[in-house]
Amino acid sequence: MIKISNRLTTIANLVLKEKTNGVIDVGCDHALLDIYLLQNNNNIKIIASDINKLPLESAKKNIEKYSFLNKIVLKEKDGLLGIENDIDTVVISGMGEETITKILKRDKSYLKNVNRLIISSNTNNYKVRRDIIELGYLIKDEKVVFEEGKYYVIIEFTKGFKKYTNKELYIGPILKNDLNLSYNYYKYLFDKKSEIIKKIPDGNKEKEKLKKEIKLLEETLLLK
Repeated sequence: MIKISNRLTTIANLVLKEKTNGVIDVGCDHALLDIYLLQNNNNIKIIASDINKLPLESAKKNIEKYSFLNKIVLKEKDGLLGIENDIDTVVISGMGEETITKILKRDKSYLKNVNRLIISSNTNNYKVRRDIIELGYLIKDEKVVFEEGKYYVIIEFTKGFKKYTNKELYIGPILKNDLNLSYNYYKYLFDKKSEIIKKIPDGNKEKEKLKKEIKLLEETLLLK
């Protein structure tokens, strides 16, 4: 069995907890996630895609090592362009919020048969939540993973509609319900933003924005 990081294991568990016919891993890097998925469910169709050749060459070596060349389809492609109709789950991780939402908005016509999105952004989860629910998805699950000195938020979206408050989009409507899991993550954000705001002069728009975020975090931390 291939060994993968806690972050990738968490992503894989979200993918595998529901029945799925086909998965596309956008920006597949070394394809470790895709190999792990097949080792745990040999019936899933998997496309490992990347816009760059170098990661795909690395992915191919790993796929060959685990004898999955006939199971994992490698594609050099940009985002979701041209994905097959039987792909119902999209995984995008390890990218910034702007790149992720740009891909999904640009390629939204290919989301017709996609029931689930598993997203792990390196930046701005507020905008990730806000922009993806506007595409016709709701937030099904959220996880936070601490690994190698960093926090990673992983969000599962499913087709549907639900109205969220600004606070829920910032804090996370599922994460806030399990402070045993997310308390340290919120405390980290609170401490980090509290230090940043000290260095910003009064009257700056960014300072006012940070004040609101710190207040939301403080309210959430006081729940425990």
